[in-house]
Amino acid sequence: MPAPAAVQLALHDDPGRFLADLLPAQGPGAPDDGTLAVTRTFVCDPPFFGGGDIGRLAVCGTVNALAARGAEPRALTLGLTAEAGLPRDRLRQLADSVRHAAAEARVTVVDVHGRTVRAGDADQVYVTATAVGTAGRYRPPGPGAARPGDHIVVTGPLGDHEAHLLSLRAGLGYEHHIDGGCAPLSDLIALALATAGPGLRTVREPAEGGLATVLTEVATEARLTARIEEPDLPVRRITRLALDDLHRTPWSAASPGTLCLVVAPEVSPALLTALRGRPRARRAAVVGTLHREAEHRLVLRAGDGTTRPVRAGEAGAARVL
Repeated sequence: MPAPAAVQLALHDDPGRFLADLLPAQGPGAPDDGTLAVTRTFVCDPPFFGGGDIGRLAVCGTVNALAARGAEPRALTLGLTAEAGLPRDRLRQLADSVRHAAAEARVTVVDVHGRTVRAGDADQVYVTATAVGTAGRYRPPGPGAARPGDHIVVTGPLGDHEAHLLSLRAGLGYEHHIDGGCAPLSDLIALALATAGPGLRTVREPAEGGLATVLTEVATEARLTARIEEPDLPVRRITRLALDDLHRTPWSAASPGTLCLVVAPEVSPALLTALRGRPRARRAAVVGTLHREAEHRLVLRAGDGTTRPVRAGEAGAARVL
């Protein structure tokens, strides 16, 4: 009999998660001195765009992932894989972007390492970043702590980043009207921790795969069903138009620069008031709730009251990060 075909990675598979599942069980991830660290790898097409580039994306995304664990980011290391032939002006642009983003995030870049590969092997440049910080007084327990009735809060507009990048790639022109940038959000996370305390179950940044992927992961780990209220989603009009033209949906669009928080219902009013006092969270809103486990992990309720299941990645495989 012929040997069975080897299972291969699909475009949106996470090889890091696959590798982690094969490694020996790890501890809580924090040494006895209270140090926490996270590592993230960034691939972006195109890597240079309006409002930022892959360097800024790497700094902000990694710092935000660490802050979401209840840590105060302190230092950052970077690894670059660049194609032969990449103009040095692009590297200077990347360095400026990293420097400015690190200053905003109040972290120090303590080490940078790089490698050059053949032209065509790296979409110009890839970046891997590791953020290191100190654990705070309270660390969100994670998705497994979510309970029925918990509120789903987002801190700002959804879909801007993906709409910008895909429009830029397709030459549609929307990219001139939609900011593709991202931002360090550790101050918003610290505010949420201080305001909600133990009522804050988990913090996520809806990057690749968007809100749908984040909520599917939360609901799966908590063994609940998440329901999104479509009319309550904060989406800019121009972004919605762009996503419609691109056959994407706001809930599945990459939205770095926005946070998804799962919180106890009794703390959400105070949390929304606190968040809306910050420029980057003026459109913070409750966009859904968690419910006892049903047939589907994630459902969407439209403005007419009809409900349908949502599958993470249902809008297609558009690699943007």
